[in-house]
Amino acid sequence: MRWIVVLLACLVITGSQAQKKKTTYADGLYAEVSTTKGLIVLQLEFEKAPVAVASFVGLAEGTIDNAVLAPGKPYYDGSRWHRVVPGHVIQCGMPANSTAGSPGYEYPNEIVAGLSHDHAGAVGVANSGPHTNGSQWYITLADRSYLDGDYTVFGHVVKGMEVITTITQEDLIKTIKIMRVGKAAESFRPTTGSFRTMVEETKIRVREREEQQRAEEEAYIRQQWPDARPLIRYQVIAEGEGARSKPGTVLTMRYTGKFPNGESFVSTADDGKPWYGTNPEPFSYVVGTTSINPGFDAGVSRMRKGEKRVLIVPADQAYGAGGYYPPERKGEKRFHVGPNRTLIYEVEVLAAAPGK
Repeated sequence: MRWIVVLLACLVITGSQAQKKKTTYADGLYAEVSTTKGLIVLQLEFEKAPVAVASFVGLAEGTIDNAVLAPGKPYYDGSRWHRVVPGHVIQCGMPANSTAGSPGYEYPNEIVAGLSHDHAGAVGVANSGPHTNGSQWYITLADRSYLDGDYTVFGHVVKGMEVITTITQEDLIKTIKIMRVGKAAESFRPTTGSFRTMVEETKIRVREREEQQRAEEEAYIRQQWPDARPLIRYQVIAEGEGARSKPGTVLTMRYTGKFPNGESFVSTADDGKPWYGTNPEPFSYVVGTTSINPGFDAGVSRMRKGEKRVLIVPADQAYGAGGYYPPERKGEKRFHVGPNRTLIYEVEVLAAAPGK
């Protein structure tokens, strides 16, 4: 009889220990990422970025069909960290023994206020342009807030930052285990069908938001520069003198620029590349040879000495879906032009000289 009592007591203790271990996390959805360097724990924002989290969880647990692995097979187990950039990110998401960079589907960005890259340990989805999200994801190693608005943040690290800083390229993810705590997290179990429905609903919202943004930008441009000519629209605000430039003409120019949301940038001495600031720097521009972007090049090709123009360059004639990400400058906020941004330049030609 005594051994039965002892056994029951042991079972109670063991059970309470297991329950204590099970309830280590507060209510929420988590991913335990076991790597060759140690354990990393992510908290997933399934209520704020449900599509991104559904894709990640569905691939991790094998509950979402993909074009790479058989149904039911965990997508990330055995995969490697294929991109490691010190001070920037560590990135993974290509399945083991595969060069596939995509699971065979794409889903839209989920840009959510309050989810930011402004700290080390933010978890986001890699893409090759707006709304081309798939299986690849990353963890930031520093403040990367310039990525906000262009990439989806869907979680953050709650344990293992000391492990993350030791990860090197080709280190492995052994397994990813999804942990659910609380009723809401318990019910978040994506399937192929539910995921596809979420994606289609999100696409509709994205289209509506982008149409509204285009309408607002067009209204702003028409109000500010009603005489801007079509195509690469421009408006002359100061007439120049002398002959119009032609291929080979060397122009010394500078510009101030802004996005339709009012955020500004200026020219630099570095071939006229854009950067944050208030003081535009003059730069040398050879018509037909130097290139800022197609719209800018077309807009200045016939300018004269002393002339000032406003150029309104649509995204497809500016930096397109890829955006523009210049090298970082130490101690300065990183400048970038996000994907699909309309750019507004006020350009001044300071001098013009015939080409050799």
